[in-house]
Amino acid sequence: MRINLAEQDKRQHRRRKRSRTFDAAWVQPRVQTAPAVKRRTRSAVTPEVQPRHRSRSDAARPVAEAVARPAPTVRRFPWQLILPRVPAMVILAGVIALFTYISTAEEFFVYQAQVEGVHHLDAGTIYQTAAIDEQNIFWIEPYQVAARIGQIEGVKRVQVRCRVWPAQVTIKVEEREPVILWRAQSQGRDWWLDEEGVVLPYHGDPKSPQTVFVIDSSERHLKTGDRIQPEGIASSVRQWAAALPDIRIFFYEADRGLSFIQQVNGRKWPVYVGTGNDAPRQIQIVQALTEHFVTQNLYPLYVDARWAEHPVYGWPVSEASAGGQ
Repeated sequence: MRINLAEQDKRQHRRRKRSRTFDAAWVQPRVQTAPAVKRRTRSAVTPEVQPRHRSRSDAARPVAEAVARPAPTVRRFPWQLILPRVPAMVILAGVIALFTYISTAEEFFVYQAQVEGVHHLDAGTIYQTAAIDEQNIFWIEPYQVAARIGQIEGVKRVQVRCRVWPAQVTIKVEEREPVILWRAQSQGRDWWLDEEGVVLPYHGDPKSPQTVFVIDSSERHLKTGDRIQPEGIASSVRQWAAALPDIRIFFYEADRGLSFIQQVNGRKWPVYVGTGNDAPRQIQIVQALTEHFVTQNLYPLYVDARWAEHPVYGWPVSEASAGGQ
């Protein structure tokens, strides 16, 4: 049997050729080994221009590496995220600065107040009771300040106004005006009453000739802030004093209530009016009886008008025995 060696060599050459072509298309991972230590040798040719033998696998490697590496990214400053927040940041900084200013600036703190309408009370006491000294004007509540001042005896109404810059507080006080001097004999002292019968903390002698006096012989004990009982008696005294300008002194007894001394043509008699619940009607009856007595030249022993529909008056014993009514 003859073996054609030339034909066999051709087949082997084709196989090697196909193997090299497949190796060039499919890049196999290269195992890195420790580089061999080489001795430096001088060469007249530089590495950049020195010729190098490149195989087919080396030519295909840059293409594979370019496909495997991700594309480089360029980092940019995130303006699109920060710019929309700039106005809010500016506003927040302004608010913080403004809050700091109004919380620390001296122009927004109160060191004194303007107190108006005070005649009997002490303005310094009112300012101390207000509790606004060295307080920031923005933390002062006018209604709370008015409530504190309203607890002072003798204060009827309070109005508080605040101005922001410069900080200023105005306190307008309406005092309870003394209209009746009530003398409590059981205590041995005098008390001022306002028109509602509230006992006031004021002291001193009356300066007006129109002051109305009430001498109380009951066992009551008064103190500042009390309200005279029975209710409405102070108003009744004022009505009687207005209707009878000559009468400035009234008397109060626990069993009979109010009374006063009527004086006509040098003659006097007491008039009893009780608690004065129906003062307008009682005033009309007493005035009519007084006119009748003057016309008839009669002078009663007393007049009892506590019951307006049934007034009673009495005569002295000598006139009653002589047939007087």
